Amino acid sequence: MSNIDLFSSVTRPRYNEVKTSTTSNHAARILSGLKRITLRKVLLKLHLYISLWLGLFLALAGLTGSLLVYDHSLDKWLNAETMQVEPGQQRLPIMDLIAAANNASPIKVKPSYINLPEEPDEALIVRYPIKEPGTESKGMSHHFQEVMVNPYTGQVLGDRDRNDSFMNIVIRLHANLLVGSNGKLIMGITALLALILTMTGIYLWWPKFSKLKQALVIKRNASFTRFNFDLHKVVGIYTAIVMFAVCLSGVYFNLPDVFKPVVAYFSPLDGMSGMSAMMGGVKSEKDTGTTLTPEVVMALVEAAYPGIQVQRIFFPANAEDSYRISARQVDEVRSRGATSIWLDQYSGKFVKIRDPKTFAAGNAFINLQLPLHNGEILGTPGRLMVLVTGFAPLLLLVTGIIHWLKKRKAKRIHNARLSAM
Repeated sequence: MSNIDLFSSVTRPRYNEVKTSTTSNHAARILSGLKRITLRKVLLKLHLYISLWLGLFLALAGLTGSLLVYDHSLDKWLNAETMQVEPGQQRLPIMDLIAAANNASPIKVKPSYINLPEEPDEALIVRYPIKEPGTESKGMSHHFQEVMVNPYTGQVLGDRDRNDSFMNIVIRLHANLLVGSNGKLIMGITALLALILTMTGIYLWWPKFSKLKQALVIKRNASFTRFNFDLHKVVGIYTAIVMFAVCLSGVYFNLPDVFKPVVAYFSPLDGMSGMSAMMGGVKSEKDTGTTLTPEVVMALVEAAYPGIQVQRIFFPANAEDSYRISARQVDEVRSRGATSIWLDQYSGKFVKIRDPKTFAAGNAFINLQLPLHNGEILGTPGRLMVLVTGFAPLLLLVTGIIHWLKKRKAKRIHNARLSAM
C-alpha cells in the first residue's frame, strides 16, 4: 500500500497555485508573441488587409484610368461620324454655328459654353445644361446635352446626352463608381490607402544590397509559386513611383477638403484655386445693351496673350455676368489649359485673370495634379507609363491573392501536422 496521501497538499497543488501558474504561463505566451512582432510583420498585415478590402476598387480605378489617358482621342475615334470633319479653308462665325446648334438641340435653353476644335478635323461642340432635381443650389451643372457642328459648313452632325457617352461613363465610373458623392468618397479613401499600400510594398520589397539584382528580375525556370511571387514584386516595384503620383492626385480629386488644407499648411492657397471661382460670380461693370460677339472676345484674349489656344468660351448667364475664356498658354504643362480670363461682356475689359504663371507654390502644386494623374507632365512617355501602370493593380491583386491563399494552405497543413504529432 502506498504511503502517498492523495488528498495531501504535497500531491495536489492548491487552487490558487494552479491559477497563478496558469496566469503566469499565459502572460509568458503573450510576452513571447509580442517579442516576435516586428515592423515587417505589422506592415505585411497592413499591406494584406488593404489589398483585400480595396483591391477591387483599386483595380477598377486602374483599368478605367488607363482608358482615360487618351479620353479625348478615344471619344473622337468612337464617335467619328459626329465629332470628325473634313478640314476646310475658313470657319464660319461662332454665332452662326450656335444658331444652327440651337435649332437642332432637343433642349431649348441657352448654351452654357462651347468647346472649340483643337485640331482642324474636329467638330465644334455646343453644350446645354441639363438641370437635375436637387442640383439647383450646387453651382455649375456637369450634366450637358451636346450638339456637334461642322465649323466650316455649319452642318449639325448630331447630338447626345453627354452622360450617355461611353467615355463619360468611364470617367464617372473612375471618379465615383456611378453613384455620386458616396462613390467619390469610396474612391478617395481607396486612393489614400493606395498610397499606404505603395509605401508598404516598397518597404517589404527592399532587399539587401547583395540581393538587389535578384529582387528586380523574375527567376527563370522557377516553380509557379516562385514565379507568381516574383511577378508580384517586380510589377509592384517598377510601377511604384507612377502609382504613388497617380494615387496622390487621386486623393486631391476625390478628397479635396483633406488634400488642400495639407497643401495650404506649407503654402497658402488663393481663392482662385477651387471650382467656386469657375462658377460665375464675376460681374460685368455696366450694361450698355450690346454684348460683344465671341469672335471679338477671342481676339482680345489672343492679342493680350500671343500664341494662346482658346479652348472654351463660357457665355454670360445673364445681363450682369461676364464672359469666361478657358485657354492654354504656349508653355503650359496641362493640355487642358489652366488659364482663365473673365471679360466684361459689354466693354471687353479684363475683369479677372487666372494665370498659372503667377501661381504661388501651393496653387502651382494643385495645378500639377491633373498632369500627374494622366501622365502628361512627362509628355507622351508619361502618358504611356500611366496607361501601362493602370493594369498593375489588377495584376498585383491576382498575384497577391494567389500568394496569400498558398501561404494559408501551407499554414493549415503545418498546423495539422503539429496537431497530429
